[in-house]
Amino acid sequence: MAVTSTPIFAQTPYAKTLTLAAQTACTTRAPTVTANLAALNITAFVPVSTNGLRIDSIQVNGVSTGMTVASVANIVGIWMWDGTTAYLLTEILTTVVTPSTVAVAYTGTYTPTLPINLPAAFALYASVSVTTTAAGAALQVTAFGGAY
Repeated sequence: MAVTSTPIFAQTPYAKTLTLAAQTACTTRAPTVTANLAALNITAFVPVSTNGLRIDSIQVNGVSTGMTVASVANIVGIWMWDGTTAYLLTEILTTVVTPSTVAVAYTGTYTPTLPINLPAAFALYASVSVTTTAAGAALQVTAFGGAY
């Protein structure tokens, strides 16, 4: 196996957002084969890349269509897909927040102890534990990192 003494750095910043509005709840935490992802409401989030990705943090925001609509308690599941099966990587708990025109909506950030290094053939998927609606419980999830 070849060894390099040169450090490898991400070439470009990376950010990818998925809207989870009108998203049906996922009913499993079990490893899920590709053919069953859509049926179990596990949605493509960060697509495969040419050289791999480093994900430093994942942010979840309440994004309802009304400025004063309260969020709901929910769990956003983040799944790592290896080309054949998605495995639950982590869960991000959202809480109830009642925003207004002067109070912010729900925002939460998951920052792993070590970055998530996705090989080129891997992707991230997302799911919710409670069905969302555009008007009242909409969420969006954003991954931040770097592309190799």
